[in-house]
Amino acid sequence: MVTREAGTSLVEAVITVALLATVMTLAAPVVMQARDAQEGRQAAVYLAGQFRAARQQAIMTGRHTGFVFDRIGDTWKFRRCEDRDADGLLRADISAGIDSCDEGVSTIDAWFPRTTIDRAAEVPDLSGHFTGAVVAFGTSGIASFAPLGSSSSGSVTVRTRGGRHYAVRVAGVTGRIRMLRFASETGRWIDI
Repeated sequence: MVTREAGTSLVEAVITVALLATVMTLAAPVVMQARDAQEGRQAAVYLAGQFRAARQQAIMTGRHTGFVFDRIGDTWKFRRCEDRDADGLLRADISAGIDSCDEGVSTIDAWFPRTTIDRAAEVPDLSGHFTGAVVAFGTSGIASFAPLGSSSSGSVTVRTRGGRHYAVRVAGVTGRIRMLRFASETGRWIDI
């Protein structure tokens, strides 16, 4: 009768560790790319959700509600504001304290650290231009939603550290909110 000793030899343990290290090394870039794509998509979903909530608030309260975007240094910051004098959201009214805004000012990277509101120079805006704005809501930078459900037309582009681009587009008349992803393989924006 032959008995076998329990356990593993040092050679078996070294081979197992080497195989695990090889698999982990090969999988790391794939995992990082997936994480990067997921965080970019989540940032777009977050912005779209904030826009939808502002639109719903405008309809329910009968007051223009929206988000004011400001570029401070290299960072885009935004805050939720509400019209208080029935003339729409205006920067002059916000500065004068007539239209009210939330106390906190947010940045997208506060919620999603691997993202910023930005676009690489080689990526066109949603209209196909390379010189278009990253935050494109007219000259005011206000995504405003009206009590009847319409809105200001425009878009916001989000860029991940890995170079992926996502955008949230708002249609003016309908107030429809869409999310898009830049497909680098085709050079076009596609709905997600």
